[in-house]
Amino acid sequence: MFCDICQPKPRGYTVYFAEDQEAKLLLKYIEGKPENHWGPINDRMFWVKETIFFNMMDYVEAHLNSESIYAVESDKVDPLKTLYKMKPIQQFQEEREASWIDGIIQDSQLTTHYQPIINRKNGEPHIIGYELLSRGIDQDGGVIPPFNLFEAARVRNRMFALDRACRLQAVRNAATLPSDKLIFINFIPTAIYVPEHCLATTFAIVKKLNMKPEQVVFEVVETDEVEDIEHLKSILDYYRKHGFKYALDDVGTGFNDLQKLADLKPDIVKLAMEFSNGISTDKFKQEVASSVLKLSKEVGAQTLAEGVETEEDYNYLSEMGYELFQGYYFAKPTPTPIETLNLEKDGRPDHTHDNSRI
Repeated sequence: MFCDICQPKPRGYTVYFAEDQEAKLLLKYIEGKPENHWGPINDRMFWVKETIFFNMMDYVEAHLNSESIYAVESDKVDPLKTLYKMKPIQQFQEEREASWIDGIIQDSQLTTHYQPIINRKNGEPHIIGYELLSRGIDQDGGVIPPFNLFEAARVRNRMFALDRACRLQAVRNAATLPSDKLIFINFIPTAIYVPEHCLATTFAIVKKLNMKPEQVVFEVVETDEVEDIEHLKSILDYYRKHGFKYALDDVGTGFNDLQKLADLKPDIVKLAMEFSNGISTDKFKQEVASSVLKLSKEVGAQTLAEGVETEEDYNYLSEMGYELFQGYYFAKPTPTPIETLNLEKDGRPDHTHDNSRI
């Protein structure tokens, strides 16, 4: 069973013809459509399903005065309830262009890329886990970058549904990884209303696939701004009570400042890449990284430096006391998890840069 937030549902719209525009001008266009897909309200208004609504926008633009036609998302049972939110029909163009995201979510047209998490043992880097990064799959089998996915979801107000779909797909794919590796799975905290409800399916899949909860690290990402810290704490507490770990991403910037780090007490703290990249020669970055390291130790959290791109930065962070590492110096995200590192003699990986990251 899915709630309306978890799974996209078909939408409908009330369309209003102002001034000299008349609804009957579109009757010829709509006639012949299934009766449950549209219906007249009065001489100037009708209700229509979203598929018809988007298709008729081109007709309206070509043959009518679109500036005098307004619309609002509505329910067929009560099509007048949201009239106060009406806006010109042309303002729905952005939603129309982003509507492809609904199919991605409904059909789970998602794939996972894997980026290794590294620790340094006896002076050598070793893979101890992977961050699982979601990508979309288009109709031609091509990869849709994460920014495009989440931007379309934002426009369509599908962030909750997309976050859930990505999380579930990542958990399923994580089941194929060795049981001794950590699995980092991103989640958007604002996409979880009630942990007991919103995370039930995630936990059920983990249990069904015989995964160890302590193997899974749920990572708070700053895709949406978090204003309700108490709600975030309730989510993280719920994870921890069920045996999972959690990490804070991009620490040093945005909402993940040092005060909130102390309040949330994560298992793992990820230093933001802007402070890792170039740290070996930048005094300010060194000061920020040192502050994050100090507070992380005080709350009992492991430290992970992400965005490591050079041997010099890797060595500096390691000597400073950072325990875990991630970045292009070791490997880019790949469609299948790499099992061994392939560092070239100059210290750079034999991989092409990939700047997509979610």
